[in-house]
Amino acid sequence: MNISAISSNYSFKINHQHKSGVSSSPAVITNISTKVPIYFGRDLVNYKNNSLPAEIVKKMPKGAQISDLINLAQNPENIVGQGANSIVYNIPSLDDYVLKVLNKDDPNKIDMNEFPSDVNLGQPVWQDENNPRLLILKKIEGKEHSIPNWSRTVGVPLLVTKEQSTKFVQQLLTIASFPQVAFNQFAKDVKVLSDKGYKLDSINPNNLIVDKEKQQIHIIDYFKVKPKETHLYQNSCFDLIAVTCDFTLFPEYFDNMSEKEKQLTINSVKTITDKMYKGCVDAGLSCDDEKYTTYINETSKWFPIPSVPNEKTGGEYVRAYNIRMIDFMDMIYNPEKWASKR
Repeated sequence: MNISAISSNYSFKINHQHKSGVSSSPAVITNISTKVPIYFGRDLVNYKNNSLPAEIVKKMPKGAQISDLINLAQNPENIVGQGANSIVYNIPSLDDYVLKVLNKDDPNKIDMNEFPSDVNLGQPVWQDENNPRLLILKKIEGKEHSIPNWSRTVGVPLLVTKEQSTKFVQQLLTIASFPQVAFNQFAKDVKVLSDKGYKLDSINPNNLIVDKEKQQIHIIDYFKVKPKETHLYQNSCFDLIAVTCDFTLFPEYFDNMSEKEKQLTINSVKTITDKMYKGCVDAGLSCDDEKYTTYINETSKWFPIPSVPNEKTGGEYVRAYNIRMIDFMDMIYNPEKWASKR
């Protein structure tokens, strides 16, 4: 997930460049360092605003041209995210959009009309005619769902802390409290991805952006599937449940919790699972668990994940995705029995 999703402040990442293709993710809204050199657009001309979608033109200050806003946006103070291949800026006066500046050609270009206008997948709505590395994207509001630097925690690896576990409980409680419409829209967004031949990266929970104020859930990392590999990379309801609950680290969070936190977590997971299934049925998204297990088993072949010590038992937590998947599915379908064995 390295095109424009920025889910870690560290240079180390588990780079899920799937066998099927590199992820085509939009911008993540996060706090970042400004140490990476800024790439400024070149040869920007003073385009007429009729080259912009009408929804942007009507929100622009009177007399402003798109070149004015782009030049104003490219200020280090406006940076909201950066990755290996791009930097993303807030655009003054355009709260619903961000400017994405690629430092090289985008190998996973998303066409302007790829997705319908009633979904927000961080898709591009405008591209510079002279310099295709300048794009305006729909802005995704909110914060990354899981612990900071998730990829580093899993990949170094680092142990999950008690503090992280407590925060994770609160995050699950928050999402579980969202109305059904939030889950319906989330499932609808993923169904749009499926219909267009994209697979969401449902492993890293920071691929979810959660807007607590608006009570919305957004996906920000997905990749185009090669036609010959569609049987390996398909979206299903269990993808949505697993990424929301951080299936890879879930048992480690759980073992760090107090008895009260454990019960709250089990109840929250039950609620989230129920609402996700209802949303997926409403959106027409598959609820076939085999699609999820096929995806995880395939991904596990390409991304071996190190285990970490279990200090309480003297054993270890096996973080391999395929092993974690089996345990997590057992928890979803038999939560009380699963918890009693911890």
